[in-house]
Amino acid sequence: MSRLNEYVDNHEHLDTINTILKHYGVSAEFVAHTLCESFGEDKELPKEFIEDLKQFNASL
Repeated sequence: MSRLNEYVDNHEHLDTINTILKHYGVSAEFVAHTLCESFGEDKELPKEFIEDLKQFNASL
């Protein structure tokens, strides 16, 4: 999880998108699940990215 925390700490725009998602009542669980489903079959994305998404989703 430390790699994920590092990613979050280094991105300015996450607060903005988080505000929009909260405004519309979209949960982190929904976003993580949707990303895992959408990106899970993409062969061009790094495997670490998919693993991190799955780990984050499992932690919720």
